[in-house]
Amino acid sequence: MIAEKRRQLISQRILEQGSVATEELAADFAVSYMTIWRDLTALENTGSLRRVRGGAVRVENEAAPEPFFTEKRVLHSAEKEAIARYAAQTFVSDNDILILEAGTTVSAMVKYLDRRNLTLITNGLATLAEAALSVPDLTVIGCGGILRDVSYTFVGPQAEQFFQTVRAGTLFLSATGLAFPEGITDPSPLEIQVKQRMAASADRVVLLLDSSKFGVHSLSPILPLQRISVLVTDRGAPESYLDQLRDQGIKIHLAEISPS
Repeated sequence: MIAEKRRQLISQRILEQGSVATEELAADFAVSYMTIWRDLTALENTGSLRRVRGGAVRVENEAAPEPFFTEKRVLHSAEKEAIARYAAQTFVSDNDILILEAGTTVSAMVKYLDRRNLTLITNGLATLAEAALSVPDLTVIGCGGILRDVSYTFVGPQAEQFFQTVRAGTLFLSATGLAFPEGITDPSPLEIQVKQRMAASADRVVLLLDSSKFGVHSLSPILPLQRISVLVTDRGAPESYLDQLRDQGIKIHLAEISPS
């Protein structure tokens, strides 16, 4: 079993059980203690768990730090690409008006948008740069505002006011984490305010979230879960979380990772 798949299974187990033991993991996956130690160290660096003597525990009520856009883009890239491709192929039709929030998974959608006469509205600098390659086949609208260097997003009163003046069929949204009871969360109040304006301007919200985000807490909630129509994630997402989301009326779609 490759390391990435094993770590995904470890992450899912700790989300469901709350803790794991190094000895048990080594036996279950038929690998050495040192291999499990490296796995737990890598997962701790992503905020998925906290190592303790003899194993690791789930991170509870700890705010996830906000990494830079360039750092986030390379984390769980296979899952993000699969989710982005699935969302673009499944939830976009000819003549649609779309709001694309500026997260790395959502911005990865742009290269898969092959429908006709699309209008794309965004606050993301990286999203604008990617979309510029498709002009004039794609109509691209960017908001103004203050550029945050950590996320390459435009925020502030100008960005918020801009999204009050537009209307779209679908908002494609991402977040730093999803945990109960708070729902989807982010570390930046400035980002949250813009995302809330985006959601108010869209008929439906499609959440794109790779499985590493489940169980992760951040500073503040973005939206009530009832506002989410669809979640697109990968097969590493813990079933216990998906069941709770289904109970709240959210439709779950699982994207398959393409063989490398």
